[in-house]
Amino acid sequence: MNDSASTAVAQRQAAGSVLAGWPALLVAVLVVGGAVYSFSPRNPPAFPATQVYPDRLLVNGVDRSGERFLAVGEQGRILVADGAEGPWRPVEPVPQRGSTLTRVRFIDEQLAIAVGHDGWILRSEDRGESWTEVAWSEGGDPLLGVSGLVGGRLFAFGAFGLMLASQDRGLSWQRYELAITADQTVEDSEAPVESVDPYADPFAAFEAEDFGGQKHLNGMTVAADGSLLLVGERGLMLRSTDAGETWTELPAVYDGSLFGALSLPSGTLIVYGMRGHAYRSADLGQTWTESRLPGGESLFGGGVDAEGRALLAGAGGTLLRSGDDGRSFEQVAAAARNGLVDVEPLDSGAWLTAGEGGLVIKQPQAAAGDAS
Repeated sequence: MNDSASTAVAQRQAAGSVLAGWPALLVAVLVVGGAVYSFSPRNPPAFPATQVYPDRLLVNGVDRSGERFLAVGEQGRILVADGAEGPWRPVEPVPQRGSTLTRVRFIDEQLAIAVGHDGWILRSEDRGESWTEVAWSEGGDPLLGVSGLVGGRLFAFGAFGLMLASQDRGLSWQRYELAITADQTVEDSEAPVESVDPYADPFAAFEAEDFGGQKHLNGMTVAADGSLLLVGERGLMLRSTDAGETWTELPAVYDGSLFGALSLPSGTLIVYGMRGHAYRSADLGQTWTESRLPGGESLFGGGVDAEGRALLAGAGGTLLRSGDDGRSFEQVAAAARNGLVDVEPLDSGAWLTAGEGGLVIKQPQAAAGDAS
């Protein structure tokens, strides 16, 4: 075979080898291309916002400032929304302790304070967008409420007489003992003192010395004259006329726990608590009469609507409203299995409620489509 023939055969063999190996070459190209793509810089895709279901968790407190709503509850959850209908989004405090939060309050349009178990206090200066821890005591007594500003002072209060105050808009908190004296000038109330019911209140049958004489402090309101009314277990009612420097103990009208107090635009004070008991005073706590309420469900939270009417929320989905300055109350929304612990009136005439079933908007019974 001459040289030209040998060359032609070699060329044909080379071409055949290339054609026979093209699958391997293609795989190699794909592998290299995939590697280049994998390690090349590019913007990651945007993840959808975290979705929360506010009706699937325990919510203990709710408050609003304009169209901004805040809610707090189990495991240190904080929810924010720009409208009662939501969407609600979670906000993580710094640090997240995971302790139950019991109440949240707007102090002004921007400043909000949240309190909870382990003496936990959180503070926000941007309408709840971010939260910073300002107090924490692991294993400490729970805080059950927050109130103020009064005389430049904020108050946080809770179990076993725990009382804290802040004079710098919640940046720092100091503990102090309540200076309490008995009021000998207050007239006897028209409402009789009831006997202790050990099954109605787990603390009501305890003698004071069993827990150092310190009763739980559950609720506070500011009266029309600027004085403070603080209520607690075993019918405790304390009044201060000097921004909390000293307190006077008012004669008891009920021997079970009182969970909250309201001050109406009319000047009337209302206190409420165990087994559907509520009392009103038209003279800044000098005398009290019992309000007429349907049923006997315990009442854990309250509010005042735009018309100045008192609202009370409690066990069994109880949601009551008074149209006669607290003399009597009626059920205004369908009862439910889940208990309520707080209520916020809405401009629509409905109510945003908080409790065992989370956040639920309740409609007036006459137009109710929500029977939850």
